[in-house]
Amino acid sequence: MNLTPVPSLSNLAGDGKINELRDLILVAQGKKEATLLLKNCRIVDVYSGEIYQTDIGIYENKIASVTAGTVLRAREVIDCQGCYAIPGMIDPHMHVDTTMLWPSELARVLVPLGTTTVFVDMVNIAHNGGKAAIKAMMEAFEGLPLRAYFSAPSYCPLDPELETAAAEIDSADIAEMLQWDKVVSIGETVSSKILNLEPDFLARLAVCNVMDKIVSGHGGDLPCADEPSLDAYVASGVRDDHCIARVDDILPRLRRGVSMFLVEAPGREQVKAFFEYILAHEIPTHKMSLCIDNITIMDIVGAYGGYLDKPYRMGLESGLSAVDVVRMTTLNPATHYKKDSQLGSLTPGRFADIVLLRELDRFPPEIVIANGKVAARQGRMIGEIPAPVIAPDYLNSVHLPAGFSSDYFTVLAEPDKPAAAVRVIRVQDGEAFNQCFEAELEVVQGDVQPDLERDILKIAIIERYGQRGSMTTAFVNGFHLQHGAIATSYSVPSNNIVVVGTNEEDMAFAAEQIARMQGGFVVVDNEQMLAEVSLQIGGIMTSAPYENVLEDVEKANAAARSLGCPLEHPFFTMAQTVLSSLPDLGLTDRGLVDVPSGKVIDVVIKE
Repeated sequence: MNLTPVPSLSNLAGDGKINELRDLILVAQGKKEATLLLKNCRIVDVYSGEIYQTDIGIYENKIASVTAGTVLRAREVIDCQGCYAIPGMIDPHMHVDTTMLWPSELARVLVPLGTTTVFVDMVNIAHNGGKAAIKAMMEAFEGLPLRAYFSAPSYCPLDPELETAAAEIDSADIAEMLQWDKVVSIGETVSSKILNLEPDFLARLAVCNVMDKIVSGHGGDLPCADEPSLDAYVASGVRDDHCIARVDDILPRLRRGVSMFLVEAPGREQVKAFFEYILAHEIPTHKMSLCIDNITIMDIVGAYGGYLDKPYRMGLESGLSAVDVVRMTTLNPATHYKKDSQLGSLTPGRFADIVLLRELDRFPPEIVIANGKVAARQGRMIGEIPAPVIAPDYLNSVHLPAGFSSDYFTVLAEPDKPAAAVRVIRVQDGEAFNQCFEAELEVVQGDVQPDLERDILKIAIIERYGQRGSMTTAFVNGFHLQHGAIATSYSVPSNNIVVVGTNEEDMAFAAEQIARMQGGFVVVDNEQMLAEVSLQIGGIMTSAPYENVLEDVEKANAAARSLGCPLEHPFFTMAQTVLSSLPDLGLTDRGLVDVPSGKVIDVVIKE
């Protein structure tokens, strides 16, 4: 009988890994010098529930010892003077693109606030550049003090018949991505596709189950209080949900073993009510993690004030035990993603991601240690962040249709009639939810006209990946522009160009400026540029210092106000209101979408 030779264990592990393990053990025994020693700190132990004073010995990027007095020698020693030591915070579900920052700059913002690990959903990035863009994003985290794991997109686009993305992702693509290093899950699974038993979508879930990857949910579109539908959703393999919107959502999910990511972010200020409900009903929190999901850099460093530290502090204020709140930002998300052997606790053999706090509720932290090195002190990064290397194609993603001109914004009606009835999108500041109403507008030479007195303007979305050259022009209410136009290349999830304006010439000029810049925000009037925000990476992000971005966004908002727009978030209102999965109306390059039916409908109402 011929037997295939079996590689030795040492060959499988590699000499380097064996030596690393040997050195870590020697440091834990006090027989080898540590690379970093934290003396006199108070560990918040997420396993025992204790808070106790000790030392933490670190070797390279791992914790070696939590026994006081064992490690006596280290290259660097820090006297923590009684500071609390908690594990680095972990965001279980977030979108890098909504921050507007490339990972190198995002790390400079999040790490000093105590967040050292993020689980990044890639659905928007997939729409923006397919697998190549996903690869670029993953590679951008290499060498950063901000650790990242990734969710492959469960769809791209949601419906190819309704909108155009940079690429279409199929089940074979998803199976490939799930084999990539650090891809731990499939994200944003759609309940309607599961409940309607769409074969290709079910195949994607089945692949996850076979590969023992997490199926991450998006339960906000589940039928309200429909527990059989929730059963079916969970039976398909869904194991988490970041769309908990009501306290009544908590127990049904907990009873089914669904991990809940409790989101606190601008527009979704809700964890205070969740904490009150949890305390009042004595609900265990082991299946709950605090989460951000979507947030902009303006909110992180602006009025909202913070990242994961914000809901963490709210948890402490609510009366939840400190250990439970720490678990909700560390051990619980790590355990959910089967990474608790590496992350989420201050225990030997885990990554040395540590946050030192003078008081448990005082931020920014005194010191943040990421991957075994001091990364930040008192809210400021220490050392240099590696310069980003970005693929040229991802810096050249905005392309207008051939022959593009102001004529593209015409909304055709019967030329022999003086007026036409149209459907109008009424927006809400900074939100995706909108309302539909009908209005009668003047028709001039077959083109339906905006009505500035009634605040009914034209809104258009333009496919910008060179795929179809398609676009749709409709009508919108809520921007109150009196002249000029505003435009953005950031619009979830497909990130096509969105323009709102009072006249077709300024709308065309605004779109042309977006293409010239290769992405961002613009404000124009009389075919002159008033303000711009450059987002050249994929047309939605930048590696520029975040301070510069904040300044440019404020100038753009001020310029929009000078045109009459009272909205606090004009560009993000544009970006969100076109979404084709939230009511009443969506707007894509393929048409105006009636969200409840999922069908394209006419802008001009036919008699």
